[in-house]
Amino acid sequence: MRKSQKGFTLIELVMVIVILGILAAVAIPKYVDLSTQANVASANGIFGAVQSAAAINYANNRVNNTSNFITTATQLVSAMTTTPNGWTVGAMTLTNTNYPTYVITISSAETTTAPAVITKSGF
Repeated sequence: MRKSQKGFTLIELVMVIVILGILAAVAIPKYVDLSTQANVASANGIFGAVQSAAAINYANNRVNNTSNFITTATQLVSAMTTTPNGWTVGAMTLTNTNYPTYVITISSAETTTAPAVITKSGF
């Protein structure tokens, strides 16, 4: 009588490896693209928060007749109450410390008649 052997043949194992290789070749570029999109979305979220903080600060100054103007990045972060994680504060800029680099700049300081103008670059 013949013994019943169990296991996979060499051809079956090679086919599984080939299929896994094809899946990896398709999935890796998709993953890299998703992480890039996530970084841009995160930076855009920070940019939106910065713009909101500047607008709220300007409105507060107008309503309360105060002069707590945003003229530097430090004052801008103060209006936000905290520095966003992964971002550093320069004189007139917020810069993320990850690659790729995104920069948020105070292009025009806040005055009694105009809010601060905030611009972004790198995203």
